Amino acid sequence: MHSSKRWPGSLRAQNSIIECRSVYEYLFFLYVLVNVADCIMTDTLDSIMAELRERINTDDTTTTVSPEEVQDLIRETIVVMPAGGKGERIRAETGSLGINKVMIKVDDRESMIERTIRNYAEIGIRKFAVLTGFFADRVEEHLGDGSRWGVEIRYSRDPDGRKVGNAGAILHALNNGTIDESYTSIIHNPDDMIIGMKRPYGEVFLEGQVRARKNGCIATFIVVPETPYSYSGLIIDHGRVRDITKYPPVAIPAHTGITVFGPEVYDYFRRLVSLEVESSFENVVAPVLAKEGRLFAINIPARTWYPVNDGKGLRLAREALLQSG
Repeated sequence: MHSSKRWPGSLRAQNSIIECRSVYEYLFFLYVLVNVADCIMTDTLDSIMAELRERINTDDTTTTVSPEEVQDLIRETIVVMPAGGKGERIRAETGSLGINKVMIKVDDRESMIERTIRNYAEIGIRKFAVLTGFFADRVEEHLGDGSRWGVEIRYSRDPDGRKVGNAGAILHALNNGTIDESYTSIIHNPDDMIIGMKRPYGEVFLEGQVRARKNGCIATFIVVPETPYSYSGLIIDHGRVRDITKYPPVAIPAHTGITVFGPEVYDYFRRLVSLEVESSFENVVAPVLAKEGRLFAINIPARTWYPVNDGKGLRLAREALLQSG
């Protein structure tokens, strides 16, 4: 005997109608559907990182820059290279050689700092400042006056041999005239190697600074959009692992250690930095610029930045140079 009573309902799934013949079947089906959907729709690390990237890292795609504007800025730019650290984490590569970290050869021709100078000299930059500390004499002997690249290299040693950090070293170089205050400066740690970019990276950085100026900013951070996580990454839901990825990229912009400063920034160093303590401009100057809305950033491909902080970083940089030809 058929009843005319209506059953609790029906659910559509995959374009089909599933009829539930009792309230218990209906509730059981809902339970299964919700849990299956939860498994199917759970975010992966890739999707979460993609969403995070879209929310916290968007490029300026509207400001136009002409090649002539970049060339004009090249003529008014000095490259400043901090080279005073001991490189504790890469001591195995430098300890027995009696050299500063930046003097480590990355191929059979050049050291890290020599390659950096050559790359910038090739786009027409003629002024360089090297900020020395550890093994200062050897760094200066290693590079000389710059004439072999057709450039001028000036040196500024840490005051009284004291460690003052990159902020203090820049302030000291401003005070003693090593850095020309009328010039834009590219602060580039030679051990932050850029390899495999399609364009000369110096032109890319200065194009970013021109964009910065047109957007009311006076400094530009060179960043990568993501960096590899050193371990396996997981999504855990109430104890149950929903996704696992080995060495997932973390989609938080990371500063490469390369920054472009307009001349207006030097006053911030004089107001904010002390030579009595060790400090970094990333901690002292950059937060103030960001708070004032005067700090810009441009992304470069993550796989073009090779920070040489240890033996593994050196090996990866050497391999990348071989592959790039």
